[in-house]
Amino acid sequence: MRDRRATQVSLAALVMMGVAVRLLFVGAPGVPWDMGTFMAWAERVAAIGPGRFYEPGYFSDYPPGFLYVLGAFGKLFDGEALRIAVKAVSIPFDVAIAIVAAALVWPLGGSRAAIAAAALWLFAPGIIFAGPYWGQVDAVGTLPFMLALIAAGRGRWLTAGGLAALAAMIKPQFGLGLFLVIAAGAIVLIRERRVTPIARASIAALVVVLTLAVPFRAGPVELIALVRSASETYPYTSLYAFNPWSIFFDFFKPDAGLVVIGGVLLAAGVLASAVPLWWRRDTATFLACGACAVFAFYFLPTRAHERYIFPAFALLLPLVALRPRLVIPYAVLAIGFLMTLYVVFVRFDLMDVPALVETLFERPGQIAIAAAMTGAAALIAWRLARGEAQLALDARPVPAGDTVPLRERRARWRLPAGLAPGFAPTRRDLVLALLVALAVLATRGYRLDHPRDMYFDEVYHARTAYELLAQRDVYEWTHPHLAKELMALGILAFSGDRVAGRETVAMVDPIVALAVTNEGTRVYAFADGRVMVSDRSGRQTAQTNISRDLIRGIALDGSRVLVATDRELIETDLGLGSPVRTALRVAGADREELRPAVTALAAAGGRVAIGSTAGVEIRATGPALFVATPASALALRPDGTALYVLDPQGVVRVVNTADGTERSAHPTGGPVRAIAHALSADRLFLARSDQPALEVIDLQGGRRETVRLGNARTGDVGRPASALIVVPRTQFLYALTGDRLVIVETHGASPYSSLPVRGTLLAVDGTADEVLVGDNDGATRVSTGRQALSWRIPGIVAGAALAFFIVLLARRLFTSRIAPALAGAVVLFDGSMFAQTRIGMNDGYVAAFLAAGWYFVVAAHAPRRSAHLDLVLAGLLFGLAAASKWVAFYALAGLGVLALAVTAYAYTRGRAGAGGPLDLLRGRGINAAFLFGCFAVLPIAVYLLAYVPWFGGPTVPYGWDLRELTQQMYWYHSGLTSPHPAGSPWWSWPLVLKPVYWYYGQSENGSAVIYNAGNVVLFWGGLVAVLWCAVAAVRARSVSLGLIVFALAVQLVAWVPITRVLFFYHFFTALPWYFLALVAALVYLWEGGRAPIVGGYLALAAAAFVFFYPFVSGQPVAADQAGAFFILPTWQYDCQFYPAFTCDLQASARLSGGAMLARLVPPLALAAMVAAGWIALGGGRLRALGERWPARWPRP
Repeated sequence: MRDRRATQVSLAALVMMGVAVRLLFVGAPGVPWDMGTFMAWAERVAAIGPGRFYEPGYFSDYPPGFLYVLGAFGKLFDGEALRIAVKAVSIPFDVAIAIVAAALVWPLGGSRAAIAAAALWLFAPGIIFAGPYWGQVDAVGTLPFMLALIAAGRGRWLTAGGLAALAAMIKPQFGLGLFLVIAAGAIVLIRERRVTPIARASIAALVVVLTLAVPFRAGPVELIALVRSASETYPYTSLYAFNPWSIFFDFFKPDAGLVVIGGVLLAAGVLASAVPLWWRRDTATFLACGACAVFAFYFLPTRAHERYIFPAFALLLPLVALRPRLVIPYAVLAIGFLMTLYVVFVRFDLMDVPALVETLFERPGQIAIAAAMTGAAALIAWRLARGEAQLALDARPVPAGDTVPLRERRARWRLPAGLAPGFAPTRRDLVLALLVALAVLATRGYRLDHPRDMYFDEVYHARTAYELLAQRDVYEWTHPHLAKELMALGILAFSGDRVAGRETVAMVDPIVALAVTNEGTRVYAFADGRVMVSDRSGRQTAQTNISRDLIRGIALDGSRVLVATDRELIETDLGLGSPVRTALRVAGADREELRPAVTALAAAGGRVAIGSTAGVEIRATGPALFVATPASALALRPDGTALYVLDPQGVVRVVNTADGTERSAHPTGGPVRAIAHALSADRLFLARSDQPALEVIDLQGGRRETVRLGNARTGDVGRPASALIVVPRTQFLYALTGDRLVIVETHGASPYSSLPVRGTLLAVDGTADEVLVGDNDGATRVSTGRQALSWRIPGIVAGAALAFFIVLLARRLFTSRIAPALAGAVVLFDGSMFAQTRIGMNDGYVAAFLAAGWYFVVAAHAPRRSAHLDLVLAGLLFGLAAASKWVAFYALAGLGVLALAVTAYAYTRGRAGAGGPLDLLRGRGINAAFLFGCFAVLPIAVYLLAYVPWFGGPTVPYGWDLRELTQQMYWYHSGLTSPHPAGSPWWSWPLVLKPVYWYYGQSENGSAVIYNAGNVVLFWGGLVAVLWCAVAAVRARSVSLGLIVFALAVQLVAWVPITRVLFFYHFFTALPWYFLALVAALVYLWEGGRAPIVGGYLALAAAAFVFFYPFVSGQPVAADQAGAFFILPTWQYDCQFYPAFTCDLQASARLSGGAMLARLVPPLALAAMVAAGWIALGGGRLRALGERWPARWPRP
């Protein structure tokens, strides 16, 4: 009874895992034209019915059988739902084939054979590839084909004939089963003079064919014509069938002189496959003959498709499970089949594979694959003919004296005591976890506000946080928004938008112009023509009466001071010495009232632009250029290459400052009077003069929108803006509306805060991170520099929480005294853990919530107070994770699998309900309802509740409801196929083959970059540790190691079938478990007396972290040292995995020995210090100290 239960549970588990694996691939694009054809047929049957389906001129090469399924789908589904239904249709048939094979061999070969048969089918890569990934339906016809042969072998001729006819009506090639059934009936008639078998089979087949065909107005003649038409569609040697024709003539070559030969060979082969039925007509013989007939249909004729061999794998399945001599050729054939499917995808550019694999698919590789498959099929046929066509186990003799069962001969591994399941954290553990969290805050918080502008995906996530505050349509709607809401809270709490102070200028005449250098030097112009220079403290450093005319504007370019009047441009320096005066080209009118008025002055990149009512004069090193476009306002690109001219008609003209030509023109939606350019967003902002609003023009796409300055956050802004300015370091816009300064995030054009000020002039003090609002007698200083800090602080708090729970998980999983400390060290020394929590993205949040949720799941098995409370907290945290990123749903699915596994394990051992908190049968099934509430109802409720603020205001994009939003999110991610140079496939993540390039900046000290790169010492060691954990979990039956490997797989496996471009940071949610596996391996070494190896390894990891610190933090380094970080060729930006792997090794950075030595000195010094400390203290003392921890800090 126990063995029977175990087998049933094992088969059920295999089925669920097989279905889960297939569901992962259902969303893949598959073969678009096949999907399009199936969907068109489904819609046609649903729309006009079966009677008109085969109208002349309409293409269809399928008999009516499968069209009934498509017609039902066409009535039930539409669009993407229909595509998913068609792609998933093979899944129930795959499950049925596995169950049929297992049921067939179980009574004959025992439970192991049954499990092996089911597993061979459910997890065969080629079967999965051909079904849910490709979207083909071969499994639909294979099932009745297989059942028909089994029924014939048991003498059920009526059933056999009907099923064989059904298979033939699904696809013509499945008619091989009907041929064998009729042939067997004919043999019985000849040899035994019994007409019943052939009569029953024929009558049943005829009834099924007519029943299916008549509604489609198709009789025998029409069906034969359909098959003939289908066979003539592709008159080529081989349609990617790797058979002898592909060896001698290649694929898709005309077969005009070969088709008859192929037909004769096919007929001979099919007839030969039926010969064994003359002597035996049991189930094994029918299956063997069916497989050989399929081989004949694949290998002998021309015009064979790559999937014609598909049914043979199902028919051979029971035989392979019982006859070991068939296993190797079956495996060779299965691997070859998988490769042939890959060839189709590669040839039609449906899949990109590395160049090394592509070479395998060239002509020599194709010949080798075809030869291997032909040889394997021939060997299978030969062995079947020589006695392997039996549904019985091999009677292999046991060696003399070998009476010990295999299970007992394999010694169970004994792990150190420190790797036994842990316990509730002690006070010492909690203090350690808190210290690690504080260390994370300190190390990640240092220079957190650098860079000041948004970088990488902050332009999506942090931007959306500001849009939520401004109650605008959000830009980043493709992920749940909880992480962005938390960033918005950080902005409210830490952005620091405030009036910092006031500067007063002791002058009688009012201030008419103001400019400030990046270092904070102020330059004031007064109504009487004087110009004064002062520093931040207000100390006057220079003053001169520079003009008798009214000063129209002041601009600064480096140390140059430029002053414009209606007559001339005056250039001087910050010492205001030796002014150089140049008459303006637009000046010179004899009458004062006719002289054009200067309206704007701008300088940048060595160029000066003076706008007037007559035009724009552009000055650089050569002759001045004049653009005859009257200017109301000007803005210069920071590098001086482009000038944005606002004319009186409200049109913005983009002018090339090198030659004065107009590049483009952008009309506005109303009267405007001020202009500013945001470089990072590449947008123009214009102040409307008729209302308190901004006109925003996207220079890349030309999109224009009007954004009101007043909202719930900024208050009632009653006056239009009179001046605009963009802070270069933060790229935030400040709009002055007379009595209020409105702050606008430029990527999303989101006004989110305002301050009461008075004045008419704006200037920026760059290094002080302040905006100066000038008025008649001074300026108000407004702090601007904490924006980046505000949206990143919640991220490092999440990173600290993540570290906290990783340390506590180490305690819960292992009894080792040193495990929590090792976990803390690994987290602190990893570059990915460092970089990912410092950027305004959602990955750090979801990882923290997931780690906390898993902690409480583990804690429920040894609760402090209540396991139920722990599970409720876990469900709440998983819900918060799901509200941050959908990847959390993988963890919830994993929990479901884990609960089923725990329940099944207890059930098979006769202890139903005694499996612990995750046992579904606990409390007579009440626990199942409780777990469903914790991990289904509660997370979904939290997910939905998180959207309440979203739908509570005008922030939902395009007016979608939650259903439409969710559907659009799915469509976006499933249809994201654009390549990216920073992308990398999932298998490369543990090897750190492609860090993600996030940021590049230049400074006086050199250059600064930010890459999301893992510590290679920890990652490469972690890969070995994960493999060891997987083996040790099984051999030692370790629950803790098994949970680590399982949780890691849950977060990683989900990325395997995804065909869109992936990035290294997608590994982040799996990283806690990856590092816990590394901790387990280090504990194993520590407890095994190899503490010096552990200490040396951690010292090396710390040294690597110090070495790569500038690489992951944006710390500027000397230009000649920048190449030291690119330790692998694939780290170069020129090395790309998408759309195909390419790598130019010649582009690798060249690095001098001196520069490398300069980079190595700090980490080597740190490693030496760690080693010296280790020697001074002694590894034994450290170990003893670790062992005394619990004694000094008892468990609370």
